[in-house]
Amino acid sequence: MVRAFLDRGQAEGFSLVLEAMAIPHRVVPTETGFAVVVPPRMVAPAIAALDAQDREAAEGPPRESAVPDHGPSFVGVAMAITIIAFFVVSGPRGGADVQGWFRHGSAVARAIVRDHELWRAVTALCLHADAMHVAGNAVASLVFVTALGRWLGPGLALLVTLLTGAAGNLFTAYLYSTTHNSVGASTSTFGALGVLGGLQFVRRYRDATVGRGRRALLGIAATLGLLAMLGMGERSDVVAHAAGLGFGILSGIFLGFFVKRPVRTLGQGLCLLATVGLLSGAWLLALHSHG
Repeated sequence: MVRAFLDRGQAEGFSLVLEAMAIPHRVVPTETGFAVVVPPRMVAPAIAALDAQDREAAEGPPRESAVPDHGPSFVGVAMAITIIAFFVVSGPRGGADVQGWFRHGSAVARAIVRDHELWRAVTALCLHADAMHVAGNAVASLVFVTALGRWLGPGLALLVTLLTGAAGNLFTAYLYSTTHNSVGASTSTFGALGVLGGLQFVRRYRDATVGRGRRALLGIAATLGLLAMLGMGERSDVVAHAAGLGFGILSGIFLGFFVKRPVRTLGQGLCLLATVGLLSGAWLLALHSHG
C-alpha cells in the first residue's frame, strides 16, 4: 500500500496519476476507507509520482510571467503591404517577367548551391506565384508578424522574420541541390510563428513550478499544429515551411534566453535599417549580377 484515503473519489484521483505513469496498481477497500496498492518493486516510483502530484496541487495554478508588450504594432501591416506591392510590380510567376524578377530572384536550389547565389534566399521571399499565394501570405503576416512585433518590437521582429525565412530557403536549397524553385513569403511567416513558439517555450520554462516542461512544450506543439493546418497543402512547399518554422523556434528560444531586456528605440531602429539593407542589398546583387 502506498497511500490510504477516507474517500473513494480521492483514491480514484491518485489512481489516474499512476495510470498516466504506467504504474500497475489497484484501489482496494479497507476498514477505514480505501487504499492504493502497487507491486513491491513499484513502491518507490509510485510514491515519487504521488508526492509530485501533491506538490503541484499545493502550488495551485501556475503563475506565468506576463508576455512582453511593446504596444500596438503595425509591422504585420507593413509586411503585407510590401509583398502585395512587390506582386503588383513583379506580377505572377509564369508571366512575361520582362524585368527578370523571377529569373534572377527565385530560390533556385541549383543556383544557390552550385553558383553560390545566396541572395536568392532573401529575394525569393518577395515573389509570389499568383494572387491567392500573395493574399495568403499577406493574411499570415497580419497575424503572426503583428503578434511578434508586439512581443519583440517592430525592428527586431522584422529582422528575425527576414533571417528565419532566408535560413529556411537556404536549408531547403542545400537539401534538394537540384532545380527546386521556391518563391513566397510563407517561409518567413512560418519563421515568425516559430519565433513566437520559441519565446513561449522559454517564458513558461522559466517558471519554477511543477510541470513547467510540459507546459513549455505546449507552445511548440501549437506551432506544429498550425504548420500541419496551414503549411501542408497540396501546392505548398512543405520543406521550406517546416525549415522556416524550425529556424524560427530556435531563434525564439535563443532570444528568450539571451535577450534579457526589451530592445529600445535605437536598437529597434538599427534592426529596421539592417532589414532594409539586407533586402535592398540582395535585390541589387540579384539584378546587377546578371546585368
